[in-house]
Amino acid sequence: MELSMSSIMAKKQTGLSNRPYVATLFLFFVVILLACTKGKEQPSASVPADCQQFLDKYFDAWKSKDIATLQALSFYLSPEDRSRLPEGSLEIWREWKNKLVTENFEQVTRDFGDFKGYEVLRMKTTTISPQDQPAANTIGSGIHTELVCKARFSKKHVAHVGLHLIKETEGSQYIVAAWNFQAEP
Repeated sequence: MELSMSSIMAKKQTGLSNRPYVATLFLFFVVILLACTKGKEQPSASVPADCQQFLDKYFDAWKSKDIATLQALSFYLSPEDRSRLPEGSLEIWREWKNKLVTENFEQVTRDFGDFKGYEVLRMKTTTISPQDQPAANTIGSGIHTELVCKARFSKKHVAHVGLHLIKETEGSQYIVAAWNFQAEP
């Protein structure tokens, strides 16, 4: 009995042990993106139609407090990462991800108030092919879009929102891989 319990714990630890590193890496990219955008703000950035549709859906979910939609649109897990998870771990990962999205929403709402609107300040898109090693292994191949948005809230009236979006192919949907909310200085 003790051996099988250790085996189960080892599987869980193995499947979940890379997540903090991946999440930390994405957060690092978003923080760097925000740090590089300090200073004078420029007019709203031009955003491709499919990205604009995604942003409207994402921020409409914030405005309407639709946590289920935010959960569905948040946290990317590449096919490579999914294939490396031990059997049964994907559901544990989804539960963890959904809990984190809910906690993030509640914290931002407490700190900033109700979401009112947004505009895109900056956008940068990079395509990473599966052959681009080690980037594809680290953050996944596909189309990576980094955005800084100016969001309006009811309490702290303005915040900068850094988003790292990923879509695996030109025709697939975007998903939020990482985000950061920061009060405007």
